[in-house]
Amino acid sequence: MRTANIARDGSFTLAERPAPEARDGHSIVIVEAAGIGPTDLMRAKGFFGPVEADYVPGGEGVGRLASGERVYFGHSLPPFGAMAEQTLVADSEIWPVPAGLEHDQVIALAISGTGALIPLEEARIRPGDEVLILGATGPVGQFALQIARIVGAGRVVAASRNAAKLAALQERGLADAVAVIGGDDDEAALKAACKRGFDVVLDVIYGPPAEAAMRATAPGARMMSIGVQAGSTVTLSLRDLVFRSHVGVGTGQRPATERRAAYDRLMGMALDHGLRADTVRFPFSSAAEAWAAQAGSPYGKIVIDF
Repeated sequence: MRTANIARDGSFTLAERPAPEARDGHSIVIVEAAGIGPTDLMRAKGFFGPVEADYVPGGEGVGRLASGERVYFGHSLPPFGAMAEQTLVADSEIWPVPAGLEHDQVIALAISGTGALIPLEEARIRPGDEVLILGATGPVGQFALQIARIVGAGRVVAASRNAAKLAALQERGLADAVAVIGGDDDEAALKAACKRGFDVVLDVIYGPPAEAAMRATAPGARMMSIGVQAGSTVTLSLRDLVFRSHVGVGTGQRPATERRAAYDRLMGMALDHGLRADTVRFPFSSAAEAWAAQAGSPYGKIVIDF
């Protein structure tokens, strides 16, 4: 079967590999679309440990079971992954897909949407809260802007380095205000975009922008950090943290039952409220281009169609 392949040196190629064989507790999924995310590149670079053998990349996708049922899947059994014509997945990681949602939106919702939903739920947004989405132009941020409003935020602010993308989000009605960061004074830019200090911050990027965001919060604020694209550490004084909380939130490491419950809530929101994020779709023949695009700043969920 056709697959993508990550070699021991982390290089990406297209290859041929024998199809997986069924085993107890697992099912073969015929892949129709596969998603790529930052963690796929991190794994190939050895961030989670050295690459000890060739494997098929891709942590999630949409496909069909032998019965014809359309499903979402994640966490294929190594060395199989989503970027192949077939993959082998534990039955607990195979979830039904509701009718009416396209492949790319299901894939975007399942991980990026969960990455927004869980920390925003744990932040316990109160009616009228002013919410900042830091790193708002990617798929997690786009979903977060919409979810924050659904769960009761009074005012939602989008922050990113890309002024044009921020303007587009505001034109779509996803943000009440925007803040362009990455300049000389992120703290001033964020404070100018809020009315009285942010009550909740969903931080997708960490590093210096997260430091600036904390200093733009109101007493009682909750910052929920889920990514490290702008740096893996922050420096905050006790004064910065007084009457505030800062929580690092993990989503992908949670039990399958908990992730499935969040997925089901998201599917309901998508059907009831029209949740959507930008996607960038590639045919499998252009998978190498898709992999390279993920290494840049795609500002959307990358999906490979078979």
